[in-house]
Amino acid sequence: MVVALVALVITLGTNSGTKGKVKSVVALLLGMGILSPSIIAMLGNPVKYPPIHDITTNTQSPPQFEFLTDNRIGARNTLVYGGEDIAAQQRQAFPNIQPITSDLSVEAAYQKALTVAKTMGWTIVAQDPKALRFESTATTPFFNFADDVVIVVSALEQGSRIDLRSVSRIGIGDAGVNAKRIQEFSQRFSR
Repeated sequence: MVVALVALVITLGTNSGTKGKVKSVVALLLGMGILSPSIIAMLGNPVKYPPIHDITTNTQSPPQFEFLTDNRIGARNTLVYGGEDIAAQQRQAFPNIQPITSDLSVEAAYQKALTVAKTMGWTIVAQDPKALRFESTATTPFFNFADDVVIVVSALEQGSRIDLRSVSRIGIGDAGVNAKRIQEFSQRFSR
């Protein structure tokens, strides 16, 4: 960006053709485009996420994986929930992560949850309609990291409750990706 700026100043100060000026402007704009995320991040307040990679709507009794195991491809993180320490960090950082309640029957809620997961691009790896649960794998858009998600639907007196759990396969923290995934699922499900 600095070189492009210097080249632009030099071309403006001389009687060189417009070709050099255009190239300098294009190079400057490309440099600004590449650096803009870093500049915006430096100017804004940084968001600090806790060093956790396992987020759930039910910290007391998180949904358990039955099909996916710790031997899943590329996984360095376990599927065993970290307990109250992780739950406390999650509640502090993401207090809005809550179970989804619906007026739908459990069967209809299960089908809707399955549809929402598919529209979000998740790969369904196991389904159990009788147990009203399914497991899937979601990938992050930019780096294509795989995260595993389990969804369990249960009955309420009137309607149903949908619980999710999203776990990163690698990394100590997830920079809020699993929480954002659950929030997006909740918003889409509630439409």
